[in-house]
Amino acid sequence: MWLNEFKAALILEQIDTISSLIDEIPHFETLEEIEQAAYLLQQASELAESTKRQTTQTLQHLKSTIDYLKSSQTPTDSSLNIKL
Repeated sequence: MWLNEFKAALILEQIDTISSLIDEIPHFETLEEIEQAAYLLQQASELAESTKRQTTQTLQHLKSTIDYLKSSQTPTDSSLNIKL
């Protein structure tokens, strides 16, 4: 059951579900189940790294966009500037 739920969460890239399932790893009865779990955990690790890289790239892109927008804005006069 756990293996099937983990496989589904991995396929659907449901990070929260994967995290919950990792917290509840059961005791496996057979060597085959242990090997499957080890493989799935490796895949989950790769998914986490991929998601981390993607998030970093997105944040860098957003920062570049914000910096560009700030540099392209014309400064506005403060309402406290009084010209005589």
